[in-house]
Amino acid sequence: MKSDDIRSSYLEFFRERGHVVERSDKIVPSNDPTLLFTSAGMVQFKPFYTGEVPVPYRRATTSQKCLRAGGKANDLDEVGKTARHLTFFEMLGNFSFGDYFKRETILWGWEYSTQVIKLEADKIWVSVFEDDDEAYAIWEKEVGVPARKIVRLGAKENFWGPAGDTGACGPCSEMHIDRGEHLGCGRPDCAPGCDHCERFMEYWNHVFPQFDQQPDGSRPQLKNRGVDTGMGLERLAALLQNKETVFDTDGIFPIIEATQSLSKIPYTENPVPYRVIADHARALSFMIADGVLPSNEGRGYVERRLLRRAARFGREIGLEKPFLHDVVQTVVDRMGQQYPELIEGRTQITKIILTEEERFQSTLARGMDILSSTFDRMKKTGDRVVPGEELFKLHDTYGFPLDLATDIALDNGFEVDRDGFESAMQRQREQARSAWTGSGEEALSPVYRVLHTELGDTKFTGYDTMHGIATIKAIVRKGVRVDSLSLDEEGEVILDTTPFYAESGGQIGDTGFLDGVSGGAHITTAKAPAGKMICHFARVTKGALHAGDTVEAQVDAAARTATMNHHTATHLLQAALQDILGDHVHQAGSLVTPERLRFDFTHFEAIGGARLLDIERKVNQYIRTATPVSIKQMPLTEAKAAGAMALFGEKYADVVRVVSVGDISMELCGGTHVPNSGTIGYFKIVSESSISAGVRRIEAVCGETAVDTLQARERSLQGTAQLLATTPDQLEARVQALVDENKRLQRDLAKWKQQAAVGGQTDYMQQVKQVDGLQLLAVQVDGLDAEGLRSVMDKLREKLPSGVLVLGSANEGKASLCVGVSKDLTSKVRAGDIVKQLAPIVGGGGGGQPHLAQAGGKQPERLPEVIERAPDIVKALIG
Repeated sequence: MKSDDIRSSYLEFFRERGHVVERSDKIVPSNDPTLLFTSAGMVQFKPFYTGEVPVPYRRATTSQKCLRAGGKANDLDEVGKTARHLTFFEMLGNFSFGDYFKRETILWGWEYSTQVIKLEADKIWVSVFEDDDEAYAIWEKEVGVPARKIVRLGAKENFWGPAGDTGACGPCSEMHIDRGEHLGCGRPDCAPGCDHCERFMEYWNHVFPQFDQQPDGSRPQLKNRGVDTGMGLERLAALLQNKETVFDTDGIFPIIEATQSLSKIPYTENPVPYRVIADHARALSFMIADGVLPSNEGRGYVERRLLRRAARFGREIGLEKPFLHDVVQTVVDRMGQQYPELIEGRTQITKIILTEEERFQSTLARGMDILSSTFDRMKKTGDRVVPGEELFKLHDTYGFPLDLATDIALDNGFEVDRDGFESAMQRQREQARSAWTGSGEEALSPVYRVLHTELGDTKFTGYDTMHGIATIKAIVRKGVRVDSLSLDEEGEVILDTTPFYAESGGQIGDTGFLDGVSGGAHITTAKAPAGKMICHFARVTKGALHAGDTVEAQVDAAARTATMNHHTATHLLQAALQDILGDHVHQAGSLVTPERLRFDFTHFEAIGGARLLDIERKVNQYIRTATPVSIKQMPLTEAKAAGAMALFGEKYADVVRVVSVGDISMELCGGTHVPNSGTIGYFKIVSESSISAGVRRIEAVCGETAVDTLQARERSLQGTAQLLATTPDQLEARVQALVDENKRLQRDLAKWKQQAAVGGQTDYMQQVKQVDGLQLLAVQVDGLDAEGLRSVMDKLREKLPSGVLVLGSANEGKASLCVGVSKDLTSKVRAGDIVKQLAPIVGGGGGGQPHLAQAGGKQPERLPEVIERAPDIVKALIG
């Protein structure tokens, strides 16, 4: 029975029994930013069990794509070593939300197993939670499973959940298949749960969610108790296709065959690398298709680790060059019909994997060389633990991941000193912290913690007004609480209520002024260093401010309005990026000021000029729709269910603020926004750049600032056109003509320099020296690039048919070297060996063939030293 047929039969079986067939959720949970990945079929249904949202149906069935490679659910270390463990797999499941319970799902499980897919009844064993007498009785009395084939197990094996830190959980009952005594351990008590063999394979887990685990560990009863089952499609396929491992099934083996076509080492000779690569190729394909990009944190870190792990295992079967981007084509071909997002994302999947593979090649080669040297040394000394300091140097200097170094060490029979690594990491953090001068907030924290305990949070009125009357509750100057601030003094003022927005969520704090009977102050920013207590950074401009004074608090309305324009535009920009670039785009950072916005986001390559224009045009289309901006307070679970975008790893309150721009954008956000998208006026992208691997940055301006930017560019365009005696419309053509003319002149100049150099060849030949019976000519010929130097080399070799030539040239701030050895002498000395010793002198490197080699460097001022040392280097190499 093929995998596709198994999936179809399962879904149809439960559809006939009143279940709604739901689509698989994404591998990145749609409405739960607290989870790294979807690790089970019930993740998308968590709110249905707790009653947090209305339940649209009481029964559902799915085939869910799952990933267990990070967090609590992590099978990574077992992949390839066992017959059944995978990081990516499909989970078949049937679910009940306050409808049927244990009896129905157990009976259906037996019926599907024995009647539909025809498993032999006498080979099925079951396990139940040790205290679950109800499930035990159903299996024994109603199904008829012999008591000796019903095993009671503890919470580790037969109590499931929650998926994450909180949520639905409960006892479970698993169905196992007895694969035969030949796979057993021979113990008389061998049964499901045996740690000594792989005779029994668990293929279907029936979970009975009864409890709702809370953050404090308590477990009240669920509002909608029910059923949550999970059956691994790959495990079931292995059973029905009579395969010993999941890797030999029709869903995975074609990927192994694709890998084997690239390697000279047969799968049967070394199966583990092939299995790891096949599993990781599937995981990577689905992660990228669902918007995850390689990075150094969170989901992206798991993805990068999987890719690098697969690349390392590739080296074990002789695949030293990038290959995964080829292997994933089979994943897309094999699974694209069931999961069309793979076909839609094929180009992107291929590009991202190839880029990451190429980036990792140099890191892997350097790290492997260093580790190999370390292992060789340790074998001689008898040490068995790789020092933490060496692991940290690999990580800090070369970017070599600790987990990868650990894997390699274990594969070679060594342990790793993780504590020593963490100590070295901590020392670096402390050094960085002591070297950081910062903005003074670290020093302010203690006094503000005390004040927050005394005063509590500040009442913020700035969503509704930019003006208010307030009382000064406390004043701080240079980290010390004081009673007053005098003229020209600076300090931090805490009010009981304020319209000033405190810096948060990428939006800078408001500016403005405080004005009272005894004095006034200019406010340069507002921050909340402790809880929601807002402090106003003030400079007294008249009189003095005293604790207890009543003051008028006025936000700079023009600056706030400009900030609001840029903040709402940031939301529109993210919507446009996701629409044009893809769902993989996620916020990685932002800055919103009155003058500009900066948005950092996940993306795997530079954005070309044409696509940037498309993005800019899309945002301006959103602006011209003049869509109202709505702001609502709602429960976090309701906001997630509605599709509001949240930042992964961010901690949110139970009630959140949701900012929506029609159906264009919906985000959890505490910032200030315009009432209508049309208020923004105009949006202009200023720049696009890379800030780290897999993260891009767009800077843009809005409203009046955008107009000022365009006008400044227009003035520059006009001025440049005047300098070149043309019009703005003809400027591009005029510049192109000048570029073409410059290239022609550069070619003419290069030819002249070469002719001038060769024209003085008689003088050069007089500089030939004898070195251990060989003729050596070492000279500096400035003004030539590498190609020009090679041309001069060819001319001089005609004059020196037997000998060694060393030429150097300084050109445009760079050094070029060219070394030639006549063919009759290459058995004594090689050009490549000579240039490798000369190149470091000018701060560069190079190489080549025995008769000709070239190099470049960044220190042309040291070329005379190259010429001076050439005879000694040649002599040493001959010797």
